[in-house]
Amino acid sequence: MKIIDSNSIKFELSDMTFVEKFGIKDAAQMVFDYKSVNETPFVFDCFQLSNLVGVDEIQMFHMIRNKERYYRKITLKKKNGGTRKITAPDFTMKCVQGCILYRILNNIPVSKYATAYHKGATLYDNAAPHTNKKYILKLDITDFFGSITFSQVLSCVFNSGRYPKQTGYLLTELCTLNDVLPQGAPTSPAVSNIVMKSFDDYIGKWCEKNAIAYTRYCDDMTFSSDKPLYHVYKKAEKMLNDMGFWLNESKTKFISASQRQTVTGLTVNEKVSVPREYKRELRQQIHYLLKYDFDAESVSHAYDYGESFLVRHCRECFCTVIGKVKYVLQIEPDNAYFKNALEELHRVINRYLM
Repeated sequence: MKIIDSNSIKFELSDMTFVEKFGIKDAAQMVFDYKSVNETPFVFDCFQLSNLVGVDEIQMFHMIRNKERYYRKITLKKKNGGTRKITAPDFTMKCVQGCILYRILNNIPVSKYATAYHKGATLYDNAAPHTNKKYILKLDITDFFGSITFSQVLSCVFNSGRYPKQTGYLLTELCTLNDVLPQGAPTSPAVSNIVMKSFDDYIGKWCEKNAIAYTRYCDDMTFSSDKPLYHVYKKAEKMLNDMGFWLNESKTKFISASQRQTVTGLTVNEKVSVPREYKRELRQQIHYLLKYDFDAESVSHAYDYGESFLVRHCRECFCTVIGKVKYVLQIEPDNAYFKNALEELHRVINRYLM
């Protein structure tokens, strides 16, 4: 369906069952009443839902009844040498979940204390509130997505305030696997933010009243203050336990100002900055890339001798380093060295490697 203006609506073929059930006048009024309080699309029945997610009703119900067939397990290596197992949807399920993400989930508000997985959220925003504080507390939730249950998704995201019971149930089925959020589905991060909204808002407002800063980046929670934070740890732990979450005690950190304080990889002792080690290593990478002379003749020579793969590899190296430099400048926009380095890297890649 399409809302033409504040007084008119155009129904589509997928809306006909809904229109026939209530009559066109009452159906239109229901849509207008819904849109007056919601930013999400009006979806009353399975026909409208299948139209929204881009598959017919038969395939949609087949996907729900046979969800395991639409996922595959992938093992990823961590930087620390460990592994992480994710359950990734196949192309069809990913497209369906992508429609749910962009049409519905992205239009549901999240807490201002949530600093990941929504438009405008940055690592800087997660770290900035914690600069120049005497004490920092960092908490991590064990198996975050796997701890968010079907019932939590249904009640917090696709509840009766937004959708009829059947539609909310179907949407929840499309976003969960084995009754939890699958780590790897495009919908899981946005759903987790909505599920955590009540916790974020309550603990965030309580912290503000007590001169404590709070932010949450996915499963990483950070608290900071000029007073010790052990009582905050106990309060957050109890609230999370009541919600069905458990803290990863090996990642619980109390950090004082005498130590290097980092929040989601950024140093915050005095100001938000990229750690010195990262910048030192990046400077070395830039040095090695730029110390070799590039010219059109040498690049042409490489192609003539069937060595175009070397040029492609070199281009990939430049693009990787450019991405790292842009990351530093996002955090430190006035860093003169990296501003100049970015210009030089772009000059070389545009002139010789494009």
